[in-house]
Amino acid sequence: MTSPSAEPPGAEKRPVVLLPFASESKSRRDVEDVFSAVDFVAAVLLDKGFLPLPFPVSPEGLSRPSSLTGKLLETKPLCVFNLFEGFSLDSGAEHRFRKLLEDLNLPCTGNPASVLKICLCKKECASFLKTRGIPVPRGVALYPGDGPEQAALLPFPIFLKPLQEDGSVGIDAHSLVHDERSLKEALALKLGSFSSGIYAEVYLPGREYSVACLGGDPCRVAGVSVIDYEEEAEILPFLDYGSKWEEDSPGYSLCPKKAVGAPAARAEELALAAGRALGCRGGFRVDLREKEGELFVLDVNPNPDMTPGGGFLRQCRESGLAGGEVILLLLRQALEYHKERDER
Repeated sequence: MTSPSAEPPGAEKRPVVLLPFASESKSRRDVEDVFSAVDFVAAVLLDKGFLPLPFPVSPEGLSRPSSLTGKLLETKPLCVFNLFEGFSLDSGAEHRFRKLLEDLNLPCTGNPASVLKICLCKKECASFLKTRGIPVPRGVALYPGDGPEQAALLPFPIFLKPLQEDGSVGIDAHSLVHDERSLKEALALKLGSFSSGIYAEVYLPGREYSVACLGGDPCRVAGVSVIDYEEEAEILPFLDYGSKWEEDSPGYSLCPKKAVGAPAARAEELALAAGRALGCRGGFRVDLREKEGELFVLDVNPNPDMTPGGGFLRQCRESGLAGGEVILLLLRQALEYHKERDER
């Protein structure tokens, strides 16, 4: 992450926009990726007359809210452009920091703490969407000490993923299991790494869709992409951690195609329905997968990657919306929402 050595001319008159990000001694590649997002967002805002201030959030700082509160308020920000996605060993810090911003009544981009919290937990999110009539795969949550018996009640193949992680953390070659023996081995391995639990769900073998959305009233779709794994014989039939974050991974160079036709329209419909049901605002992304012609919602990411090379802004560009335009739109939406709420 770069930082200007001196403030630009007239900086004292520019409205301040804070750019919070995770600052920790050792971090995963997905957490470090936010540095590029901070640089990009800062450059866009600086060019448009704002004073972007990167704001590091450490585990120690978040554990002392009073100290962090003082630092936030002393900058007197016009808005907080929230790029904080939690810590490597504490994904839940994401919604706790956002709740702190809400308690301070600071205008902030992105989704509220309640949405961040429910979307982080795979079980809670799937259960909530199911009650709203949105199709999701059958699944069950498993915790340390649990055996594979509950998961084995699901039809094979079964997909295993951490119960409370995002960014494809914990998704690898052991995530897809085809029988009880491989289920038992993989479950023991993953529960040993993720004490908060594992979510086992029915694996859907068809094409995978990703829908980038811009929240507001109403929400709108910014782009839909698709991966047909039958055309990608050299990689795993799903996106693992390496495909997103490790350049030497076989799937890293995979570029999803723009989706068209009836399946794309159905993906849009389900993504918007999921966003409305959850109360999403700002930017969010919905991942879906197909089985026998039917689409199911896999995940809702309420805090998508804002790097120029990331999937969310790529989808926006494909629909004619430049990355800088997206950043300014999200900022404007946050300010408008804050004003409307205060006037109620």
